Amino acid sequence: MKRTGELRIIKKYQNRRLYDTATSTYIILEDIKQMIIDGDKVKVMDAKTERDVTRTVLLQIILEEEANATPIFSDEFLLQIIRFYGKAFQPAISPFLEQGIDMLRQTQKRFYAQLRATNPKESMSSGMERWKEFWNMNGPDVQQNIFEYLTSSTSQFIQMQENVQEQLQTQTENILNMINMTFNTNKGKKS
Repeated sequence: MKRTGELRIIKKYQNRRLYDTATSTYIILEDIKQMIIDGDKVKVMDAKTERDVTRTVLLQIILEEEANATPIFSDEFLLQIIRFYGKAFQPAISPFLEQGIDMLRQTQKRFYAQLRATNPKESMSSGMERWKEFWNMNGPDVQQNIFEYLTSSTSQFIQMQENVQEQLQTQTENILNMINMTFNTNKGKKS
């Protein structure tokens, strides 16, 4: 029996074929997507170079989902993400988004746990329907909570940045004053 959460090593060949080393079978992107949904960790290695190409494959899965299903990302969201590339703030984007997604995932996890506790015989599909109902009724409140958390985090980050900038400015002024004082003292001795 397969354990959930195990690391699945996938080899990607030049002809774009994917090989699951755990089952010794060729698979497709849909299979990798299902592994991830099932809770497995996936690592995709180029079969020839042994380079990690996991990001590329994950992005392919997302691209297919965005093109074929109901998209998660709005055009405006994607434009904003593109605008962050190459900017000083770029390294902060991933943790910022991960926190928001994790908060949503935790909310869903608690919802399902409560649903199982109150209705242990409820099927997964009816649980999903209840999640949709819950989200339709409470989605705006959950979104507002996430927004407030992220706004608070952003404010704290900006305040921290301002404090660092003030400290740097004070240190620079102190150094310049020391240099100026040394220069004036040496100038006075030469007279």
